[in-house]
Amino acid sequence: MPSHRPPRPHGPHHGPRHAPLPSSVVSGLIRPDRLDALLAPWMPDAEERAFVVRCIVGEGPVHHRGASYTLVCLLGLLLEELGPGEGGAPAGESLPVPIRLPPHLARGDDHDYPLTIPLAPLARLAPRGSPELAALVDCLTDGPPHHALANAAMVCLLDALFARAARARAGAETA
Repeated sequence: MPSHRPPRPHGPHHGPRHAPLPSSVVSGLIRPDRLDALLAPWMPDAEERAFVVRCIVGEGPVHHRGASYTLVCLLGLLLEELGPGEGGAPAGESLPVPIRLPPHLARGDDHDYPLTIPLAPLARLAPRGSPELAALVDCLTDGPPHHALANAAMVCLLDALFARAARARAGAETA
């Protein structure tokens, strides 16, 4: 069956096509200690944090690990760019990220990952308590650990970014 996708552009504005990089190159750019430091405000326990970092950048396909690392670090750089925060993670309602096992492995005592997902940023998209908000949370926390935890980490950083933006706005209004 013929493809309905247009050919990928190339040339001076798009660059030449290239072969995928070896996984060792992608793995070499990942610095788990950087993610560890970014997640510290939300996860004070070093062992729990190391587990979550390992799930994000040590599990799943290498391109997922590299993409998650890149996005979390970019959010962290933006947070740093806005200057120091007011201690720790923003306080607010959050929900657990459930450990979801395939039905044949599930047990009655399954529990949650040690990282939670803040609701404040998501409530900007859907009202609290609504089915839409529940769907957002479900979409972000479903899937394998490397997806669910990377999503939760990004929402944590977005929560901190929104909090800093609100403080900056409030400071500008009082000035």
